[in-house]
Amino acid sequence: MPSYFTGPIRYRSEGGAIVTVENLYAECAGCGAENYSDYSIRRKWAEKHAEKCRALPRR
Repeated sequence: MPSYFTGPIRYRSEGGAIVTVENLYAECAGCGAENYSDYSIRRKWAEKHAEKCRALPRR
């Protein structure tokens, strides 16, 4: 993980849910998918997941 981490990165999914990349994990607010890999892998996973996930945001 880069030492310059400044906050979460968010991607909007096809269904409108937010996929968030945090310091230690990434999570989709629509379908609940999670990723705990290395930071750079999490970012790529989140971007690809947001492109494919059609889940609506959970309330």
